[in-house]
Amino acid sequence: MSHLTKNQKEILLNQLKVEWTYSSNSIEGSSLTLGETKFIIDYGLTIQGKSIKEHNEVLSHVRAIDLIYKLKDKDKLEVCDIFMLHKAILTDVVIDIYSPVGEWKNESNGRFLIVDEKSIYLPYPSQKDIPYLMNMWLEYFNDNLKITSIENAIKIYTTLHLSFTSIHPFFDGNGRLARLLSNLVFIKNEFLPLIISATDRFEYIQVLSNYDIHSNILDSNSVDLVVKNSYFEAILDFFTKQYENSKELLNQIVQKEQY
Repeated sequence: MSHLTKNQKEILLNQLKVEWTYSSNSIEGSSLTLGETKFIIDYGLTIQGKSIKEHNEVLSHVRAIDLIYKLKDKDKLEVCDIFMLHKAILTDVVIDIYSPVGEWKNESNGRFLIVDEKSIYLPYPSQKDIPYLMNMWLEYFNDNLKITSIENAIKIYTTLHLSFTSIHPFFDGNGRLARLLSNLVFIKNEFLPLIISATDRFEYIQVLSNYDIHSNILDSNSVDLVVKNSYFEAILDFFTKQYENSKELLNQIVQKEQY
């Protein structure tokens, strides 16, 4: 983005914020369109027929993106930073001791995945293993902040994103946080953030699920965050293609300015 004017950069970053918020919330089930999301961000007004929850999710995600950019110049990411972001995206959650906001989960949890048209239950790592696993995650993050190529950045992003969703350290908000925190790798190195297209939601969930099905559950004995098997490579390929979404926004500005 170094070749853009100050105004062009501001326009691009604002649109990235809209696209990022729309896609991330849409992946989590929001019914708001891209245009409706932009309207809420730009004007702070409500849209008839849409829930307060969906409006709050937009404003919360925008607030979290602003926090991510503030973390850009911090030398080291810490647990308190992750807790701060978790609080930012879950501002409308009812207080519940079994669903803590801004703290690691305190109960075991899991999910059903569909394998060969059959429901298979897979647990997430135990709550007692979360401090160990997230310390490992933070160590990997802080050891990989200096990146010189976009290809390397996407590989680091893939490892961070995949391992965060596999660890699943919170009772809720893990997907949105994975997409936010992993993008710090790009932002810290002056690259555009990676935005997953909402239209590719099914494929996104599928490649993550395929990896989880064919990998061991992480615990306090784990020494690696991810297994770099063929399913990892499929996720890496998916994210590589998704990065074109951000590049397309940049290209539009560059091309229009040529006329």
